[in-house]
Amino acid sequence: MTKQDLRNQIKDILKQIGNNAIRKESEKICRTILESNFFTSCTTLLAYMPLADEADITPVIQRALSQKKKVFLPRIFPETNKMEFYRYDTSTEITQGSFGISEPAAKEELSFTQFLRKMSINEYSPAAHSSNFVDITPHDNPTEHILILVPGRAFTKDGKRLGRGKGFYDIYLSQLPQIFDIKKSGVCFSQQILPDLPTTPDDIMMDYLFSSKS
Repeated sequence: MTKQDLRNQIKDILKQIGNNAIRKESEKICRTILESNFFTSCTTLLAYMPLADEADITPVIQRALSQKKKVFLPRIFPETNKMEFYRYDTSTEITQGSFGISEPAAKEELSFTQFLRKMSINEYSPAAHSSNFVDITPHDNPTEHILILVPGRAFTKDGKRLGRGKGFYDIYLSQLPQIFDIKKSGVCFSQQILPDLPTTPDDIMMDYLFSSKS
């Protein structure tokens, strides 16, 4: 079965779940995330604003803000395969994106890329003035612990992920420097967990999976 066949299959399954079940399963997923060490120990959270058939993690975003964690949300750039995360709080300007997703304003000084650059300069090495984060040596006690919550069409328990086909997350995650303490965690309903998925070298593996499965 091709990736697109699997996307279509999962799409049909999610249509049959119903809004009430999606709400209840989303609540269960949020509880699992909030009780996890990944969330309690993170200082920075990269989250997402959900589509109708994705797990609604807005309670996690709200809890993170209430605990003074730094929160970033993605913005898609139309006609490209690029996205960027931007700092979010209750005063952030939010607009409707090209896919019907609520997105923060694209202010370069509030981008996650700029945040990493500043953090690397302060914490790692003056050489981090380079936009490519070259010549930086990681150390054992980082002050920033970053959790990225990643939606998708399907996942496997061992970290494989199937997106919607545009490659936004795979491209973005592949460009993150490896010097930081970053945990990539998939988020999905139990119906989206499959025994296996076709992958290519460009597909980014998840470090963990949050789901509604008991």
